[in-house]
Amino acid sequence: MPSIGAYYFSKTEVDIISSLFIFRSGTAEQVTYMIQPELAPEGFANNAGKRSVYTGRIKYIAKTLSGLQKKGLVALMKPVHTMKFVYYLTQEGLNCAYSIFGIEEHSANLASGWPCDYGYFEYTLYKPSLDRFSHHDLSLNYHLQMLNFAALRGFKYEFIDNRYASREFYTKKQGKNVKRYFRPDGEFKINDKNHYWLEVDMSTERGEKLADKFESYRDYLDVISEGISFSEINETPRSIVFHSSATYITVRWISVFNAFMSKMEKYTPLINFRLTNNSTLSRAADAEVNSNSYLNKVKTNIQIHLKRESGFVGLPDSRSSSPSFIKLLSSDEDALGWSPNIVIVENSDGSKQILLFERLEGLESLGIARIIDLNKKLQELEIGRSGQIKEIIPILYYYDITPDETTVKGTGVDMVLRRTLSKLIVHDAKNNLWFDGFNNIEIKGNPLMYRRD
Repeated sequence: MPSIGAYYFSKTEVDIISSLFIFRSGTAEQVTYMIQPELAPEGFANNAGKRSVYTGRIKYIAKTLSGLQKKGLVALMKPVHTMKFVYYLTQEGLNCAYSIFGIEEHSANLASGWPCDYGYFEYTLYKPSLDRFSHHDLSLNYHLQMLNFAALRGFKYEFIDNRYASREFYTKKQGKNVKRYFRPDGEFKINDKNHYWLEVDMSTERGEKLADKFESYRDYLDVISEGISFSEINETPRSIVFHSSATYITVRWISVFNAFMSKMEKYTPLINFRLTNNSTLSRAADAEVNSNSYLNKVKTNIQIHLKRESGFVGLPDSRSSSPSFIKLLSSDEDALGWSPNIVIVENSDGSKQILLFERLEGLESLGIARIIDLNKKLQELEIGRSGQIKEIIPILYYYDITPDETTVKGTGVDMVLRRTLSKLIVHDAKNNLWFDGFNNIEIKGNPLMYRRD
């Protein structure tokens, strides 16, 4: 039984204090899932504000929390939006947490917030605010759900909150350096390499206020990428996840997607934007974890079509069991800032079509943004200046989440883009099915030749 100062703690008490330090608050049920995320039942976050039938484990955690409260290490509050009591550390409890993690006062500015690298903060920055508790609770349940998925599906999940994710930066205004603040609600990583910003959306921001949020992202990215290419920036997320309280999520998508596209400008084909809520998060997590395997399935699916007949430029080696897309010249990829997945089809008159493959798994922006970007920049690229490329045929693929027309709504304002999207092909990678994106009719022949003249 470890001792800290005048206290002797059981392992469970240490786990509770440590969890309340990292997550800042929690009901008895939430604290149980902080310690053992695999115990969380499916859909628990949708019932977060309702009374639960406590299991034996949750009852034990509740009893232990009560004991820590009697010791003066844990306090409780009852926010308006929930029927449950919420626990958090007192100042003395926070001091115990600092001792558990070996944190000294000088370490706040040095710590990253990632596991085993926590910082010291004044109590006012630790204690959750009642005024913004709904926002904090939605964020907490997001992380608990992701930890649950990670435990059950075998991937690694780590996160930091807004205290660590916030940054100061300076921009020029009227010849003077002006201090600005970049304040995402957090960051998280999947399997160490996939890095994301998190924004918790209470569905109250619209219009200019929503646009200002993305303008802050753009200004921050402008500063940290000044003088170098975006791909050279280390430790910077490549995705933004907007986790929303909205149940009408496809309607919410139109507002946030248009704000993202209008304010993020040159970063739209470089940073993915994904909208989730508690009901859609599970499949969105699968899409991110399995992104490479989904793309590999697409490569396998197109191999037979590439071998079946002539008419393709850059036909892969027929002896290869790992087909790949055509690579652009490095100068073209540098100009774009990203590497397209393309197949080139040669028409009977010698002109060519570019088939551009991009993922559309749920409410996400990157595939749509890259269709727009390649269309806008094609004539500036070596491949476009040849004069042989007649058009771009977009192919949006998915594995588990059938695209909704709302996902691309609002992108077809430009007439050239409307014409491009009218040629859209949709690919069900799991079942190797292909559909005309305009009328949703299944394509029976070679889908790669479907739009060929």
